[in-house]
Amino acid sequence: MDTGLSNRVALVNGASQGIGKAIALGLSKEGAIVCLTARNKPRLAQTADEIHQITGNRVVYLAADVVRPESASEVIHFVRENIGNIDILINNSGGPKFGTLMNLNETDWDQALQLSLLSSIRFTKEVIPSMLEKTWGRIINVTSTVAKEPSPTMILSATARAGLAAFSKALSIELAPSGITVNTICPGGVLTERLHNLLEVRSQTEHIPYETLLKQSEKSIPIGRFASPEEFSEIIIFLCSERANYVTGTYISVDGGLTKSL
Repeated sequence: MDTGLSNRVALVNGASQGIGKAIALGLSKEGAIVCLTARNKPRLAQTADEIHQITGNRVVYLAADVVRPESASEVIHFVRENIGNIDILINNSGGPKFGTLMNLNETDWDQALQLSLLSSIRFTKEVIPSMLEKTWGRIINVTSTVAKEPSPTMILSATARAGLAAFSKALSIELAPSGITVNTICPGGVLTERLHNLLEVRSQTEHIPYETLLKQSEKSIPIGRFASPEEFSEIIIFLCSERANYVTGTYISVDGGLTKSL
């Protein structure tokens, strides 16, 4: 399938590992010029080099903490100076800390909203002017299925990411006539480092062996297994492509049928 992504400029946040890394690799395989961001500079540099070695296409990177309000403008300026105006923005970040309401304080809530909501809003606002000039753009927000089916121990993530989904829907309506699509993707059942951490927390609090929880979790997925980050990234590649020109404002769960809600 010709995705039409050759020489498109893509920015992928949270790209040093897991889902972000898989998305960046997939875009590079399709010919996009990709910029990676994450906080861990050595791991980021290693990932950028690895992707370049696999695809042969240009990959740049910038260590950045998206929680900092200044990061959005700094990163966008770096991308423009080095590879051009952004065509594709992937807002992706690790989730906030685990915990129930009474175990969380005001700082926890502020950090969660900065990480999982406000950072994506800032980056989105920065890229829209150049996308409007081109009358083409792709904005994809990677959230979580807990935004649809909240968990008491992930109340921070559920709240912030449900807010991001609402923001995305409102923005998609505004930008639809301009050739810019905005979509929200909710991963669930993807075997990432964060999923490992969640299972480890449950293992400690519920006193159940990690391997037992892992098998139980797989059984709870209708497809019967976890997805790899690379498998998850395929839906992102499609939504970035020319084949998805008519898809905007969607809120898609990619979870092997795990989510029960619509």
